[in-house]
Amino acid sequence: MSQPRRLKVATHYRSLHPRLSTTAKLTLSGDWLAAAGFPPGAVALVEVQAGRLVITPTTR
Repeated sequence: MSQPRRLKVATHYRSLHPRLSTTAKLTLSGDWLAAAGFPPGAVALVEVQAGRLVITPTTR
C-alpha cells in the first residue's frame, strides 16, 4: 500500500445569479491513481462514511 496523500481542500466558486456561492473541492491526480485501480476514463464510486470518504473503482 502506498503512503497517505495530504491534499488541501480548495474553495470552488459558483455563480448562482445574482450571488456567488462557495463549496469545498478536492482534486486528485497522479500516476498513483492508475496504480491504485483508477486509470483515465474509469468510473469511481464515492461513499461518505463517518468522517471519511471511501473511493472505490467500479466496473461500469
